Amino acid sequence: MLIHRQISRRDVLRAALVSGAVLAIPGCARPFRETVHQDELCRETPHMEEGPFYLNGYDRTRPVSHNRDLTAVPGATGLPDGEIIYVTGRITGEKYRPLEGAMVEIWQANAKGRYTHIKDLNPAPKDPNFLGFGEAVTDENGMYSFKTIKPGGYPVPGGLIRTPHIHFKVHRGMFYMIVTQKHFAGEKHNRDDFLLNSLSKAERERLIIEPSRRPGSSTQDQYRFDIALKAPA
Repeated sequence: MLIHRQISRRDVLRAALVSGAVLAIPGCARPFRETVHQDELCRETPHMEEGPFYLNGYDRTRPVSHNRDLTAVPGATGLPDGEIIYVTGRITGEKYRPLEGAMVEIWQANAKGRYTHIKDLNPAPKDPNFLGFGEAVTDENGMYSFKTIKPGGYPVPGGLIRTPHIHFKVHRGMFYMIVTQKHFAGEKHNRDDFLLNSLSKAERERLIIEPSRRPGSSTQDQYRFDIALKAPA
């Protein structure tokens, strides 16, 4: 299925930056596995669409910067709906080295499939106890972490359903930049999501993440999502 959309000057400039910044990225594709083939290590993290609901600096709904806990809303009267999860991982750069000081941004729908963004016209209810956007800066080991909720899927034009996912934008300075999406293993709409299935099978497998039990918890899930980047030569 071909999806046609109007390409703006902003899209062209972003595409030029992204393609130049992360072409042929080496990195650790699935480092949580006990064994990883070398050819997997040498491939970049697959790119995916930024989508229309990224909270840029002109959007008044963007929360306080560097908030890694999307369940902590100032003035909230309770917890957000849905399953609370943790998302963590390592950002790597040249020769699989951890990338310190990288900005990791995430944004996502709430448990009902509604984004915080003011332009989301989905009739599903907003969640006043959920931020929907977070930022983290990687430490000396290239690690980041977020506390959030498992997002819901949502309808898109054509009677389709977007499978649950979390958007990621990772950048450091002018040279490192990637936009991608993390998906959840076991979701029924993974098999028919038009964006996810625009990728090859091998690429999809690297973006669909199995949960593990969070250390020290008997009930909360953690998802390890590592992202590989490379500066242009």
